[in-house]
Amino acid sequence: MRVLVLPLACASISLIGCDKRSDDSTVAPSSQLRIESELKEYSFTSVHRLQRSPEKPERPEYCSQYRAEKLSPLAFSVEKLGWIVTSVAPLARFQAVTFVSGFNPGTSGLCLARNANIAVFDGNELVALAYAKSKLGPALESDPAPLGVVEPLEDGMGLLIRTDPPGIPVGEFHVAGEKLRLTARAMTHANCRGSAIVPDIYGKGIDTARRMLFTQDWKPERPAEGPEVGDMAREMSEKGLIEAEMCSGTGVGYCSWNYRGKAGVLHVVTVGGDSAPSANTVSNFNVECNAE
Repeated sequence: MRVLVLPLACASISLIGCDKRSDDSTVAPSSQLRIESELKEYSFTSVHRLQRSPEKPERPEYCSQYRAEKLSPLAFSVEKLGWIVTSVAPLARFQAVTFVSGFNPGTSGLCLARNANIAVFDGNELVALAYAKSKLGPALESDPAPLGVVEPLEDGMGLLIRTDPPGIPVGEFHVAGEKLRLTARAMTHANCRGSAIVPDIYGKGIDTARRMLFTQDWKPERPAEGPEVGDMAREMSEKGLIEAEMCSGTGVGYCSWNYRGKAGVLHVVTVGGDSAPSANTVSNFNVECNAE
């Protein structure tokens, strides 16, 4: 189920103040910061004022887990305007705050965001806003997924940007001098202090993903206890994908898979719940590093 995410461009009825005050006088930026994006489906623009949420602040219990656990003073200031803050993360001298106006219930206990945005602050000053481009009117399946939470990359050089649940990352934030960039995902992801390299398997079918992992010396790891009868993971194991641990069998069809490398164990999660390996696409992964 898709929900409408209103475009927040200055040309429309904007929820975010752009580069002009109400008296139409130009707001001068505090620095020569350049805002750049290589993701055509998402806007990343310079803004300097945040207005109130278009909805009354409601936090339904079934979506309470989507609110960020720890809020910075900036995040509290965003929530005072009626928004629901879903994540906060530092990036060099900047701070990224993701927020939404509300949620719609989805399958598998998921909550789908309304009016999702990523604000970037330089000190206490709002300097940029990212959001999915969407046409006014009913949301279309072809519309880009709303931007979700951000999380620091392990190397500390950027932020990974997830989309609305199930959360397949859409890109990254990076800073270079006075340039703030919204980029595509990196081709590889470094973990365990650089000793574990994971190729960009996000959005790939597990059959393709495992071949990519093999090139980085990740090996399938058979679970200590085999999948139960009736679990689709058992069917996958019988097809030769011995690393299949378990599948939910309902909703978006989560499955878990494990691989071992020199630096630790790679845990992969797919969505799809289909008997064809190619239809189970990677939505998340994490590396459990060996103890030092």
